[in-house]
Amino acid sequence: MSGAGGTGGGAGPGMLRRLLRAFEEAAPGEGLAQIADRLGLSRAEAADMAGYWVRKGRLRREEIGAVDCSGCFFASRGCTACPDGSTAVPRPSLVALTPVRRDPKGTA
Repeated sequence: MSGAGGTGGGAGPGMLRRLLRAFEEAAPGEGLAQIADRLGLSRAEAADMAGYWVRKGRLRREEIGAVDCSGCFFASRGCTACPDGSTAVPRPSLVALTPVRRDPKGTA
């Protein structure tokens, strides 16, 4: 990443805070693409900035449905090989970014 604040595209700390606030105030079902459009950012720029907040612990990134292993416990842990030697079938995954709620005292 490059640019001011390491976010790419010249987006500074003010835009980083606006992106985080947009996630915190997002309507149900609103995703990165809609937030990027609303803030006037490219999707790549918004994804880089969201990655910053994931690393800082303010957004949580969850992949849902990354592999199809018939419900195997290890499938949810990123495994791509089944115990019988067969390979798990990759399927499209949904990536959810959700704000990490902090308590008002700042202890969480």
